[in-house]
Amino acid sequence: MSLDQLKQYVTDSEKDEKSSNGYRATSSFMMLENVDLMIERYLKEKQTEQGAILLDVFGLLQGFFVAIDALYDLAIGLTQYKYHVNINNNPTLHELKFIRNDIVGHPTHRTYHDGATGFSILSMDNLSKEKISYKTYIYEKNKMDIVTKDVLFAPLIEAYKTEKENVLNEIYLYLKHEDKKTDIPEKIYALFETLNDEVLAEIKDLFVSEYHMDETSSHRFLWRLKLLEVLIHWEETDPEIKEFILYLSKMQASKLYEIALDLEGRKGEDLFFAVPPILSSFYKFIRKNEKIAVPLLKNLNDFKHPFFQRDLISLMALNPGKDAYKLLRLLKDTTNENKVFLIGSMMRAYRPKR
Repeated sequence: MSLDQLKQYVTDSEKDEKSSNGYRATSSFMMLENVDLMIERYLKEKQTEQGAILLDVFGLLQGFFVAIDALYDLAIGLTQYKYHVNINNNPTLHELKFIRNDIVGHPTHRTYHDGATGFSILSMDNLSKEKISYKTYIYEKNKMDIVTKDVLFAPLIEAYKTEKENVLNEIYLYLKHEDKKTDIPEKIYALFETLNDEVLAEIKDLFVSEYHMDETSSHRFLWRLKLLEVLIHWEETDPEIKEFILYLSKMQASKLYEIALDLEGRKGEDLFFAVPPILSSFYKFIRKNEKIAVPLLKNLNDFKHPFFQRDLISLMALNPGKDAYKLLRLLKDTTNENKVFLIGSMMRAYRPKR
């Protein structure tokens, strides 16, 4: 799908002078057009001099970074929500922000939460517009680790084009969708109460049909349905962990309920569920160590983040109590990315004292 199909919606959105969303959409739309021009030029223009190659590579990486923000802001500008965009579900683009920070963002000095410092150095021997390589040197307590990274630009460009196409198409389908009331929110309310697999499957089919979506869509509603499905089938024997998983399930169901209501412009019931004791104990542990611990929570929901293990180990070194340690140990022993996201997101939900 081309940007042109959304152009009239963007133009019409500018007419609402009481809302900033119109020009938010316009700014985002024009930036996406600009990045398309950059990519086209990048692919057509051959470079042999190192300075010219670096200029193109830096421009492309920064362009991708801006374009991803523009996709989120276009969705918000036209629909009020970012439900149609979920870049982290695309492994190639998810890694992009780490590459960009290493090379274009802060290559000469990275400071990590545990006190380590890092420095990235580009390999100038095999520099090209097709591929770059770099090494990051991480120093921590008189020890050095070296991380080597190769970046291929063809897959990165293809991943961006595919993701952009999907996002634009889903925004377009939503804007064309007739405003009408469905019983999806009511079915999710029942799902919140029962956590029934069959009800979940029924909701998925109804949502895909109602909003004319592909089942492989990255829409946040379908993504959260997958997370809830993981939770429903997640088996543990420890009663405290089982209670924690039940809480996670209720949380996901409530978020689905919120999205479904938002998409229909409706208000619903307040869904209540108490925080389990094991999570309360974890939050108390964080409060006692707030200055050091809060920055370490940031990456705990992202299994592929370069600092995930580093930050987790740093938290475990702060001498947590029995319950807090049990939760941290659960996260450390978990290798399923969805489960890591679910556990880590609840840890990140801690709110610091004002």
